[in-house]
Amino acid sequence: MIVQKAKKSKKGLSGAITALILVIASVIIALVVVFFAFGYLGAFSSSPTVTQIGTGKISGGKLCVTLSSNTQTKIVKVEVGSCSSPCNKPISAGTGTYTIKLPSGTYAPGQTYTIDLVLSNGEVVTVSAIAC
Repeated sequence: MIVQKAKKSKKGLSGAITALILVIASVIIALVVVFFAFGYLGAFSSSPTVTQIGTGKISGGKLCVTLSSNTQTKIVKVEVGSCSSPCNKPISAGTGTYTIKLPSGTYAPGQTYTIDLVLSNGEVVTVSAIAC
């Protein structure tokens, strides 16, 4: 009686290729987690970004300023130096020009003022404007 040894089937992936595939998949998963954690994917970020375009003007106790926003938000307070006043000015997504009532005070013509606009989420946007 002759006993034959069974041959091992060599079909399938080698261990090195399997390990390489697992490492690549792990790196991709880690990158996706980092993008979400740090908000690099703008479409998934919900915090508004508001920026000033150009220089604002102050006239008659009101600020006229052009703002750009990535989402809809609201200005809830205006601060000029140590003076502040409440505000309820909605900001639309995109670029728009807004007129905002300033805290009572004297604004000298030709002088540049720094004004803080407090958003509904607590973020502060600093804008500059020249009094007319």
